[in-house]
Amino acid sequence: MPRAPAVVTPPPRRLPAATAVVTLGLAAATVLTLLAFLGKAPFAPTGPREEGTVFYAVPYHYGFAFYDAAFREIEAMEVREGDAVTLYIVPALALSEQTFADYAERTLKRPMGGLPAGDLRIREKIAGDLDLGNVEHIIGISAHPVYVTTDVARTLGDRGRRADAPPSVAEAVRRKDPTIRAVTFTTKKVGAFDVICVDSGPEGGATCGWGHQWMVAKGALVVRR
Repeated sequence: MPRAPAVVTPPPRRLPAATAVVTLGLAAATVLTLLAFLGKAPFAPTGPREEGTVFYAVPYHYGFAFYDAAFREIEAMEVREGDAVTLYIVPALALSEQTFADYAERTLKRPMGGLPAGDLRIREKIAGDLDLGNVEHIIGISAHPVYVTTDVARTLGDRGRRADAPPSVAEAVRRKDPTIRAVTFTTKKVGAFDVICVDSGPEGGATCGWGHQWMVAKGALVVRR
């Protein structure tokens, strides 16, 4: 009677290189997910990626100044429909005391709150808001997904001023000042859009105080076809 053939177990096959890479990738992803769950690693990089055209906006009491990527002051940020824009927010209060004062003096050049241009009571209103701690701004752009809250009070501390504050926007950016905030968005509509200081809080209270409701840069974002 013939004997049954012996069963031979085939040697283990080596994974193809592509399969090995996928396997390692899945393992790494699992580790990252676990670390993120434990608070040891973020799912995504913090802050926006710098994309498209770069601008800088300086909110001050109670207005805005705008600069292009070369730190030249401009009246409006001009782009085309569909362009990506990265906007860096550099609070005037994060800059030197003299630089902040220079920005604030711009406010005196226009009538505000029933007070005529040049009225020194406007300057008193600014000083009063600083004393009250009304130092933050929330920057928005009409018809665009922009809502950026400044966080300068933490840096100013109890002193209300910084001894080593950068003297200019360019210097603040060069130092990567911690008060700088940024947002990246895509323009989807053609037209001129206002840059505003947005209300905050359940009752719409303003973070920058008395002159908040007049803190509007009309048509400061211009989107062309």
